[in-house]
Amino acid sequence: MKILAKIAVCALRVVYFIFKLFLKPGKKITFLSRQSNTLSIDFMLLQQGLQRVGCDKKIVMLCKKIPPTLIGKLGYAFHMLLQMYHIATSKVVVVDGYSIAVCVLKHNKQIKVVQIWHALSALKKFGYQSLGTKAGSSEAVAKILCMHKNYNYVLAPSEITAGYYKQAFGVDESQIKYIGIPRIDYILKEDKETAQKIYNEYPLLEKKQNIIYIPTFRKNQPLEIEEFIEKLDTEKYNLIVKLHPLDEITPRPQKSGVIYDSLFGVYDLAKVCDKIITDYSSLAMEVSLLEIPTYFYVYDIEEYKQSPGINFDFETEEMGIYKAETAKELLELLEKEYDKEILKRFKQKYITVDTNDCAKQLAEFITSM
Repeated sequence: MKILAKIAVCALRVVYFIFKLFLKPGKKITFLSRQSNTLSIDFMLLQQGLQRVGCDKKIVMLCKKIPPTLIGKLGYAFHMLLQMYHIATSKVVVVDGYSIAVCVLKHNKQIKVVQIWHALSALKKFGYQSLGTKAGSSEAVAKILCMHKNYNYVLAPSEITAGYYKQAFGVDESQIKYIGIPRIDYILKEDKETAQKIYNEYPLLEKKQNIIYIPTFRKNQPLEIEEFIEKLDTEKYNLIVKLHPLDEITPRPQKSGVIYDSLFGVYDLAKVCDKIITDYSSLAMEVSLLEIPTYFYVYDIEEYKQSPGINFDFETEEMGIYKAETAKELLELLEKEYDKEILKRFKQKYITVDTNDCAKQLAEFITSM
């Protein structure tokens, strides 16, 4: 596998060298993502932000996940040729995750790469932080694939998160740009029309308190949700379970008042809920903007501490009082009075940037280059 990876990287570099002989950076901004096959909220809002600030550069969006099949991976190789062409002819390249073409190739110095990442912080470790763990990459593979290299700038919402990103991306303070990612605008925006669509689809949500459970994806491992659902008082609460799209093995216990949603976005659903349950996801930092009581259901925390590792110390963090390791503890926490001042301080600690029109702020920064 390592030999094949080395051959593939060498082939890409040869092709890209030829590209650079004939192609030069132009008036273009290219967005690259392998997080999904459609535009993310961040990309859509940033594109709109660029238009609002009068950006006259051509904008190219290339969003494609790496398929799991061999044929799919071969098809992605051709997609990478398209990526390489647009990178070589761009002035600015925006990525929201690891991009092979961005990281393994040597680019013209005129081309600037901005990493906006697909999360507002990093509760769990990733990148260089998790090298060598079961959930992370091996050091050998990371070296071959030049993991997270070639970034000129990395966005961070606070100095604390910047510290995580310096470790995870292998960057220094000079590469950190303190601007919020565009999804902040979406989270803070009131959207009564979407809320009404949710109520129309699920009328029972208007009749009781609503809880949303948004767990982190666990590869090849089902979530432990049966006991919690069994014991939850659904006379008092509705429960929306928002499983990861790739989670096909977690059981889905059926019970009145329990909804397994696949129709609406996480942020939209959160706005119609009274309580939020998550675990190791940076979603906790994102929804703190809404100041909705948030809980951490971390039944496998000892395993997570080993792989990939956790940046957030539940023992010393003030929000750690809302951590539950068993269904019983979680149910008890849901019934206790919630201290919203702790949640506000949590938000103020992890999000210190100006949250007013982040898309415009980022668009202005990009056009300044």
